[in-house]
Amino acid sequence: MKLSDFQDLTQFMSNKSLIFWQNNDQILAIGELQYLPDSPNICLETSKKAMTLSQLTARLQDMGRETQLYSPNLKPIYGFHLDLEKAVPKIILK
Repeated sequence: MKLSDFQDLTQFMSNKSLIFWQNNDQILAIGELQYLPDSPNICLETSKKAMTLSQLTARLQDMGRETQLYSPNLKPIYGFHLDLEKAVPKIILK
């Protein structure tokens, strides 16, 4: 998923939304970013605590809109779905 598409789709969501990644049946917290060598692309890394949409946006603000987002297993992120069952929404990347 291009960074520009992600930004366009999440611009009206709560900045407190938490970022997760779905790997088969597992939902894992995204808490770190890693710049991929020799490319403008970003790999999202799992951690114990999920970052907020605000934190992710701040960390990516200097990246070009053509930047691609990759999952922790280095596969492209193609989209996301929302989990609105809790007080703080979850953005679950796929």
